[in-house]
Amino acid sequence: MRTEEIYVSTIDGAAERILQLLKDHIYGDRSVSSRNNVFYFDGWDGLGASAVLRALAERLTPTTPAGKKALAEQEFDQLIHIDCSMWESKRALQKAVAEQLKLPDEVMELFHRQDEEDDFRGVSKGSRAELPEVLRVMYEHVQNKNNGLLVIFHNGSSEEIDLASLCGFRLSGFATNKVLWTFQGRFRHRPRAKVDMAMKSAGTTDAFVSVSAMAQQDVTEFDETHGWSYFVSQEASELVTAHKINTRPHSTSDQAAQVHECFLYLLELCCRSSHSVDYDLTTHIPNYWVCDGIIHQLLRQGQRDDISADGDNDKLWRAAEALQREMQLDVDYHQYSPSSPLAKFVKSKPYWTSPTCGFTWIPAGAIPNKDMFQGYSDKLRVLKLSRCTFDFKSPPFICCHSLRFLWMDHCQGTGTSTDGGAGKEEDVRWCFERLWVLDVRHTPCDQILSVQMLDLMNQLRELNVIGAEQWDMGQLQGRLPNIRTLRVKDSGVICSCSENDLFSEANKLELLDVSGSRQISSPMRSLSAQRVTCLETVIMEGYYIEQINLRGCSKVKNLLLTWMPRTGSLDISGTAVKTLDLSTAYIENLDELYLLRCEKLRAILWPPKHKMRKQGLSKLCIDTTQPEPTAQPSKEKAERDTTSTTGTSVLRTTVQRGSQLIDEFPWYISVRDARLLASLEAICSDSREMYVEVSSVECPTIADGGCKYEGIKGTGNSEQQAPVNLQHQAEAAIYAADILVDYLKFASEGNGVASGFMSMWPCPDVPGLPKERGYIHIQDRMRTKLLWPQGEKGNNTIVVPRFVLENARILHVHDAQSITTIPSCLYTNWRNIEWCRVEKCPRVDQVFTHSPESGVPYRLGTFWASHLTKTRYILQDTYHAVFSNLTYLHVDCCPRLIHVLPFLETMSNPNGFSKLKTLEIMWCGDLKEALPCTINTIGGKMWRQVIQEFTSLKHIHLHELPRLQSICGTKMYAPNLESVKIRGCWSLKSLPCIGSGSKVVECDCEKEWWDRLEWDDSSQASCYNTVHPRYYKKTMLRGSVLR
Repeated sequence: MRTEEIYVSTIDGAAERILQLLKDHIYGDRSVSSRNNVFYFDGWDGLGASAVLRALAERLTPTTPAGKKALAEQEFDQLIHIDCSMWESKRALQKAVAEQLKLPDEVMELFHRQDEEDDFRGVSKGSRAELPEVLRVMYEHVQNKNNGLLVIFHNGSSEEIDLASLCGFRLSGFATNKVLWTFQGRFRHRPRAKVDMAMKSAGTTDAFVSVSAMAQQDVTEFDETHGWSYFVSQEASELVTAHKINTRPHSTSDQAAQVHECFLYLLELCCRSSHSVDYDLTTHIPNYWVCDGIIHQLLRQGQRDDISADGDNDKLWRAAEALQREMQLDVDYHQYSPSSPLAKFVKSKPYWTSPTCGFTWIPAGAIPNKDMFQGYSDKLRVLKLSRCTFDFKSPPFICCHSLRFLWMDHCQGTGTSTDGGAGKEEDVRWCFERLWVLDVRHTPCDQILSVQMLDLMNQLRELNVIGAEQWDMGQLQGRLPNIRTLRVKDSGVICSCSENDLFSEANKLELLDVSGSRQISSPMRSLSAQRVTCLETVIMEGYYIEQINLRGCSKVKNLLLTWMPRTGSLDISGTAVKTLDLSTAYIENLDELYLLRCEKLRAILWPPKHKMRKQGLSKLCIDTTQPEPTAQPSKEKAERDTTSTTGTSVLRTTVQRGSQLIDEFPWYISVRDARLLASLEAICSDSREMYVEVSSVECPTIADGGCKYEGIKGTGNSEQQAPVNLQHQAEAAIYAADILVDYLKFASEGNGVASGFMSMWPCPDVPGLPKERGYIHIQDRMRTKLLWPQGEKGNNTIVVPRFVLENARILHVHDAQSITTIPSCLYTNWRNIEWCRVEKCPRVDQVFTHSPESGVPYRLGTFWASHLTKTRYILQDTYHAVFSNLTYLHVDCCPRLIHVLPFLETMSNPNGFSKLKTLEIMWCGDLKEALPCTINTIGGKMWRQVIQEFTSLKHIHLHELPRLQSICGTKMYAPNLESVKIRGCWSLKSLPCIGSGSKVVECDCEKEWWDRLEWDDSSQASCYNTVHPRYYKKTMLRGSVLR
């Protein structure tokens, strides 16, 4: 890498020289091995680099005639200006370039889709890599350019980025593309050695360009000082411009003079900082700027009025926090680090310091309560006292009425109190009631944080307590009404008030940090910040804390738990947590986790198993489908009836107030997106059997003190029968809708025969689950085109993790408006379900999809399908399909269904439906064969006579199946058959063989159909006792309807 230095003292001058430098290299000699494409610009020792790059971009912008001309003179087709001063990730950079290149919408959609996938995988934003598929499109796009591209890149990271491999730019050989970049954002001031080290990471930069104000021999002190201030001002103006374009057009920091002043203030603190004077810049920089009046409100030109505790005061801190993120000073470079012995000696000496009033050593001993700070009474706004001794009840700084930030480190009280009278008390009140920030470290808190003192601090925004002993945190209850930040770290504390009431009135609290603290004498067993609506960040570490309750803290986004060995219950219901990161937590006793009404939850990251409870979570409640409730009635009763078209009392859900649903299912999980379930795979055991429900309707609403849906219980009654619900006729076959109306009209006239056409057996109750069980509700939502993978146009399905499929015993899919098939995954299926009901899913084409690797639901005992208007197959292919446990099979109103359940008969499974007791199929106009059977052959020959045995079959009900030709495609033998009810199956030519004996089966059918039956053995007809309706011809399907 070669080095080039230019001599210029202004931003515009540097921009002009760089343009000339780029032009010279364009017309220079190029070869395959040329390296004249990537230029790093370092500015004036780091300063001004970002401002120069923005000035260059403004000169070459193609939106103005002058810029378009200048760009053409440089022989560039396009300017790509990327400002990533606030660094996020390589993917964010790639996306910014793709937007500049104006890539097609379908390419940009890939970013959204992958970001969403990474959200559910818990990948942090800073770790998200570039997308290879986008890189290919970028490369092809850039290759089509006649001339080259000029890329101006503000690199906010700390390393060199290879734009060739990230964005597809050719940057070597005969390529005409150029890259001009700088890094570390604005206000950068780092030594050259660190810059060189960072640039070795990729090694793609060809030239290092730096600027000097004048030739070395001509530099004067005045020139350097004046130039340095000028570059800072330009950098500040560049920041203001960027903010106006990108984020906050009305922010307080959009004033270049204030930004300039803030930078100088910060740089001065960096230079002062050492082991003897700790300003804790990471924590307090925004506090210094605001409390010392550096960032202020210009309500009147030239005035710095005091700011009230409310209203615009918040804007100042927001502006200060935003500005801190823009200024990444190299603090290590500016700090002087003496040797350890010297550092310990210097650190032990008492002193007071203020950023604006300087640094003063204090002779050993107590501070005299006289006139130490009289000369600073109107100036002192920020004060740090270190290792000082004074009377806490009458401190020496009470005369400082402008004091906003007080920091006491390793201070001690004198033990004696000076009687100051009423005037002294008024001074104390006047001093402390105006404080905004109080930092107490390794200092006795019994007096400075007593009830009397806390009552004075009505404007206090931030309280930091570190290294306290025997401090009663309960004194905070009901006090500090304006507190925004509370840190209690590495302290021994007690709590005299109820732990649930500690933060009950802290309505403005935004950050709570209780880490490293230990509870003594009367330890805090629980920590509750319930319904502190402004709380955003919570950091906790505590040995004795057993319960944590953040329920209703709707703005909490960040939760960090570390050493919590006794915590057994964690409730963060109603928060805005997106990723619950427990990966670094020690929670060996965590038994209960509540995440109800967490709409934004996308992933849960668990710690290693040795840091968790060996038995796992016994209570897990997750709900991402419901928002935080506002007001709810005291009594709420409703009923979610899933009877759909049948009108029978099949699975019904009782809806009422109470907590029985969560009590009934120790694991209660209701998710808006099934991808969240992947987070539970690491903690779910194989013994936890699941009730799985999929629907488009909202899941049970979990409210305070209970839940809306109180229990899920099968209430089927074998004696109850009801007419088909007219409401769902339109969802059945369109070509048979008018016939359904005729039947219902006929039944409504009280005709007993017609009622027989409408009745069906109820759905059997759901089977019982063991004590260790779970309920999972997956909300089906219509995905936009944005989320469809390529090749799945219009196809919408849900992918669930393997553990859900394998642990599910009950599956209920209903009212799902978008799915086209039942949720599944690649290598497994619902092979262990025992009870399955699918209904009112208008887009489902095939209920179960499977392959030889995934298998089929071989344990299925009850299957119920209803109102699947577009479904052609329940299970399309046989493979190794066997249903030896199936006892109840019901299908109704599936007009496009071709067959129901195909099965494969083998020597090891000669009777695929040996336990089937009830077969009921109604209103399936396209059905030709109900149970198609594939017989395994040996050497091309049948290994036995083709007769399918249904040894347990007792009831057959077939209704309005005009195309049905056969039940199973082979001869049927049903020795235990008890009843047959058939209507409108005019293509069916045979009935099962009953066998010899005196058994008689009741057969309710049309006489005309009975007379047309074909018998292999005429004696079998005598085994049926026929019952013919008197007026069946009135309800026969009209010929025009049949296809």
